[in-house]
Amino acid sequence: MKTDDLIAALAQDAEGARSRKRTRLALIAALGLGLIAAVCVVWGLGVMRGRDAMMPVMMKSGFSALLAAASLPLLARLSQPGRPIRSALIVIAGVLAVTAAAFVTAMMGEAPEARMRAMTGGGFPWCLVFIPILAIPAAAGLFWVVRGLAPTRLAAAGAAVGAAAGSLGAIAYSLYCPIDSPAFVTLWYTAGIGVSAALGALVGSRLLRW
Repeated sequence: MKTDDLIAALAQDAEGARSRKRTRLALIAALGLGLIAAVCVVWGLGVMRGRDAMMPVMMKSGFSALLAAASLPLLARLSQPGRPIRSALIVIAGVLAVTAAAFVTAMMGEAPEARMRAMTGGGFPWCLVFIPILAIPAAAGLFWVVRGLAPTRLAAAGAAVGAAAGSLGAIAYSLYCPIDSPAFVTLWYTAGIGVSAALGALVGSRLLRW
């Protein structure tokens, strides 16, 4: 390889590294602002739980944050053309497998007559509605960032946006949610984030065109 070609290749690699770093920072900034907005919505509605619920809220928020962290690498890769996503998919599959194992373990720890209530919370799982709603601020910011990065897999990128934003919506919702059952949280919080991902795929297939 000629010296000039080597220098050009190194410069291109350096520019690619800087571009990836800027992408990650932009996505993290959008996620942070979206989380702040969602928490402000919950706080403004006056539905935040008291100090006695701190530990259950931390458990639910931590679980939601884990899902957000798992979705971020996939989102970063799908935001730009030509980036491999296999490793990011493996991370998400691993987290979902752990979530499924936690759900099964939680159900086995309940008495047979209490399992249905532990799973459903005794009513309709409103997190399926509120998590996608609280995801809207983060999703708006993420769509704005991702659209400027020229993604090519539009529906997949939109789903990644929805999953990441839904995870933040779940963190905000955990400040209110009165149901602390691990079986409920692992099942319905994950489902609420899944709804957000599905809506993100629908929106992304149209909004992310360039």
